[in-house]
Amino acid sequence: MFWLFVGIITLTFVLPLLSVWIVVKVTALAKAHPKPAKYTLITMFIILMVVGGFKIRDLYYQRPPYRFWYELILKNPKPFNVSQEEFEAKNKEGYCWRDRKYYSKEELWHKAMKSFTGRMIYENKLYWDNEVIDAGGNPRPTAADCRRFQGCRVLKIPMSLINQEISKDNIETKNSFWKKIDRLINNKKVQSYKFASDENYINDDFELNNFVLIHQLDDRIPTNTTLYSSNCCSVLSKAELSLIKNKYKLKYAESDMGTFLEESRIPIDIDINSWGVGNFYLGVTSSYYFDIVNFEERDESGLPEDIFILNNCGDILYKPYYD
Repeated sequence: MFWLFVGIITLTFVLPLLSVWIVVKVTALAKAHPKPAKYTLITMFIILMVVGGFKIRDLYYQRPPYRFWYELILKNPKPFNVSQEEFEAKNKEGYCWRDRKYYSKEELWHKAMKSFTGRMIYENKLYWDNEVIDAGGNPRPTAADCRRFQGCRVLKIPMSLINQEISKDNIETKNSFWKKIDRLINNKKVQSYKFASDENYINDDFELNNFVLIHQLDDRIPTNTTLYSSNCCSVLSKAELSLIKNKYKLKYAESDMGTFLEESRIPIDIDINSWGVGNFYLGVTSSYYFDIVNFEERDESGLPEDIFILNNCGDILYKPYYD
């Protein structure tokens, strides 16, 4: 209540008086030194424009429900020397302006797998920053668990290493599988990503075709861990999505607990294809540990668990997505 009173007094009396004082001082300066005053006013105007621009960006472009959408758009921006008409036309054709090329579905798969891993890393950062909400609506102290259990990271293990170190004969239970995975973590062939700024993540083009992704959160393996084999994910065209779209719901609503809580939408009344989004999609299905041990391929006729919207460069829209 005290700080509320202080805020009211400041807004009601202090700021107006300060504004009047600034105007008086600038007016006096203008009369005494007209030329310096002009440059001072121009400089102040430029500063105000810059600050105001950042504030508008923060309020409109970065706030829910459109924050993830605008982050995706910024990953494939319109070049300055290209007209809006050409930009939209080539976007609809599937052109990636950032990389100056059209990607095949096979090429997009590698791009999308890196972006999908980036989404996992983003979720892990929420754990590192204690921004995971419990059932009571309170932040959980997850960062301590990340450190304690060496968790909150994504592992990429070559399938050749899985074949070499793990076989059906020496895997009897889920726990024995995870014990072997735990021993593989420090192998030089295994990539471990904690943050999007990690050099090995930045420099990894995900050109490897056969690997297992392990998304480990704040708990001990295997309690809070998800497996994705190299056949977990497939790139779908817009036409392919249209055949199964009615089996999914677009998940955009605000959540009460966990991660990705904020409401996240795509602006209405726009053609997302003209922005280079929605020509391709990434279907994702997690794997069961024994399928990996048996080297079983996921049934390709089965439907993906989740479907993420891609841009023409293979970047994922974090939310909304189909589930």
